[in-house]
Amino acid sequence: MPQNLNSANPQGVMPKQLCRSFQEELRLEALLNQYADGSSDRNALAQNVRHFFRLVPGVNGADWAALWQFYIQHQGPAFYFYNLRETVPPFSYDPSGQNTIGRYTVVFDGQWSDTYNVARTDVALQLREVA
Repeated sequence: MPQNLNSANPQGVMPKQLCRSFQEELRLEALLNQYADGSSDRNALAQNVRHFFRLVPGVNGADWAALWQFYIQHQGPAFYFYNLRETVPPFSYDPSGQNTIGRYTVVFDGQWSDTYNVARTDVALQLREVA
């Protein structure tokens, strides 16, 4: 089955005000088979880690509205996300998406879920690297 997957075609760049609200997770996913005697077999599914970005709890009203608009517009297609700590110089941002340093091609991982508090809103939202 060579070349049976299409590469992601990113459409848009997440705004800087939203990029700063995510924290990074690195995962190396593996198959795990556990047996009754306590032994197990493990097999890595990839050679490199995959980046996930989780929204930190407690976004303000303006960021919530901007994130909701961006989520509605980008539910299906992939888009660019800048991990601002990795950009050169640090915490720089390219709204055109041309700068490749610190840029990831991601999609939303899961559905939108939020909880309203007095001054802030908790949104359970995650990004998954696809390319």
